[in-house]
Amino acid sequence: MTTISPKPSPFAVLCLIGALMTPVVMAQKKPAKPVPDKEVAEQVAELTKIAKNKTFTEDARGIEVIDFLMMKHEKGMVDKDRAMVVKALDGVLNKNKVRPADNVRLYNAAAEALGRHGKDGAKALKKAFENKNRFKAKPRWVPMRALLLRNIGRAKDEANVKFLTDEAQRNPEAALQAAAGDALGFFEESKQKVRKEVVSKLLITFGSLSERASQGGTSIDGQNAKDRLAAISGKWVATLKKLTGQKFDTFREWQTWYQKNKSKKW
Repeated sequence: MTTISPKPSPFAVLCLIGALMTPVVMAQKKPAKPVPDKEVAEQVAELTKIAKNKTFTEDARGIEVIDFLMMKHEKGMVDKDRAMVVKALDGVLNKNKVRPADNVRLYNAAAEALGRHGKDGAKALKKAFENKNRFKAKPRWVPMRALLLRNIGRAKDEANVKFLTDEAQRNPEAALQAAAGDALGFFEESKQKVRKEVVSKLLITFGSLSERASQGGTSIDGQNAKDRLAAISGKWVATLKKLTGQKFDTFREWQTWYQKNKSKKW
């Protein structure tokens, strides 16, 4: 005799499906709201203390702290923590006793970190660069000041494009002209209007230097232009390539391309 199992009712089927899905629904709870990170607060406090140390004996530890805070930032921070970190890094650069020009590793680490904090980081970096009473406009401070410029660019705050362009065109130190031109390469994803303005300004100065450098004889101005061109051309050409997508290496090539394409979309 064949036994026929009773057909389950639709209601029973729905109840079974609901029971099976309940654990999944419970597992999909809303993620917890981000909260301030206790470790960030502790490390910021330590960095602030190290920056105030007038003997500079804990700078190596300070660099480790900055590296830790950079890793935390890359993983994601709540706004309160990020503001706290920027304030501490700003303090490293812009407050406390000035370290000697041959002992700036803590400053360099702070500059690299601030370059990853957008507009707020750029503000602290620019303040440090422009404070010539603190980091004097003398040759021994040039490498660090160049790093400040590069990281102002890294922050990608378009409000600083004009500042960087002015430094690239007019700074009396060739290394700082080079650094400012290098920094402008970080704006490769900016809108066409921004990129075209930068390219136009750089090519004006590039052309002027190239013309002066081509002077014959023993012209002092011509030799100075050659030296400056040698210092800046590599970084400037790299930036021009980033901003335009082109691959030229000499001013003449850039000039020819630009005259034909300045009104086109690129």
